[in-house]
Amino acid sequence: MHLGRAVLGADGCVLAGAGTTLGPAVIRSLARLGVRSVEVVEDGEVAAWEEDKDPIRALADLEARFAGEPADPILELLKQALARYLQAGTC
Repeated sequence: MHLGRAVLGADGCVLAGAGTTLGPAVIRSLARLGVRSVEVVEDGEVAAWEEDKDPIRALADLEARFAGEPADPILELLKQALARYLQAGTC
């Protein structure tokens, strides 16, 4: 079983991302954080874009997304801002 959607804390930060496998350790952690219920899905029911990705994979996906775009200074600034956000791991 996996999370069907991300579980957010009171501050809006992701506690567990969509697609996270619900093993005993994750369930205990969520319970300690006061989470009382979550949406659960079976394997393969979470869209790839909804998955909680590690920063390296997220950055690689970002690079791939922008790779086919024509050179544009505004798009480059957007890509750089998104990369900084992913690298900072603000939540």
